Amino acid sequence: MDPVRLALVGCGKIGQKHLQALVHLPEAALVATVDPDLEQAEAAAVAFDATPYADLEEALAAAPLEAAIIATPSGMHPELARRCLERDLHVLVEKPLALSYREAQAVVGLARRRNRVLAVTHFNRFLPAVSRMLEVCQSGRIGRILTAEVVVAWNRPQSYYEEAAWRGTRAMDGGILFNQAIHALDVLVQAAGPAETAFAWSDTLNHQIETEDALAGAVRFRSGALASVMATTTVARANLEERIAVIGEHGAVAVGPTPSQLLYWRIEGEDEDAMRQAVAAAPSRTGWQSHWEALSDFVAAIRNQGVPALSGESALPVLALVEALTRSGRERRVVPLSEVMAG
Repeated sequence: MDPVRLALVGCGKIGQKHLQALVHLPEAALVATVDPDLEQAEAAAVAFDATPYADLEEALAAAPLEAAIIATPSGMHPELARRCLERDLHVLVEKPLALSYREAQAVVGLARRRNRVLAVTHFNRFLPAVSRMLEVCQSGRIGRILTAEVVVAWNRPQSYYEEAAWRGTRAMDGGILFNQAIHALDVLVQAAGPAETAFAWSDTLNHQIETEDALAGAVRFRSGALASVMATTTVARANLEERIAVIGEHGAVAVGPTPSQLLYWRIEGEDEDAMRQAVAAAPSRTGWQSHWEALSDFVAAIRNQGVPALSGESALPVLALVEALTRSGRERRVVPLSEVMAG
């Protein structure tokens, strides 16, 4: 079977992760690179003998493409995905799919109408510790979920935001939940199901940016479960933790201080130390492996005419929650998710 012919749209920092992953994915062939900085597109193209373009429309018209990877600043994702889908390309989008639920829903609907594969890089679901957590939550082994907690306490110096003009802006970055905490919140909703209402306090405490750098919130899920959310980029010197904990009727599980580590595993009849050791003994992961897993999932769905595990549809619940929490923090009120999903 011939490899899937891909374009990489956006050849910056995240685009480099995709390039590293593509080297190890013979089922895909990179034939075009696209970036408004043509020199950057040219540099990305060299190792793959791909054709560089400064303009997406030029690439869509000239290159023999089946699929595209969107790895640009977040605010550009839905429009670029739409343009590719309208040319009947399959599309893999970097998280977040969009900076609003309604925009994301429109992209998902277009992919459905065009019968194209749409996937989003919510690859933390594939991490060994996280996948074990999701299995016990989704299978019911933990019982009815009662409470949960997400903590994302990271360091982002002012220089991080100044390094790229789009960072820390509402139009292109979206804020701490859209940019930094969305992976952890995606795991939360995959474990606990759709949220119903959200409330948050947020502020810009330690950076010169347009968006918030700290948020503390609470969530009620449709199931009745309750969760707390804390996210900040104000930690001094280095990242502190990314922790997700779920407590159910029959047990409790948590990953942290990174999503690759098992913090606790309280499941009846199972040895916590043995499970923790099994996760710790997993082979070390390279910096591009998660992107490789997302790309593999995407390419397999194209070749098999199936639905990817990281489907665009599956990205909608976290976007609804992120938008509700972000809106609540800015407007200082409880936000029902039904309001977000109604537009």
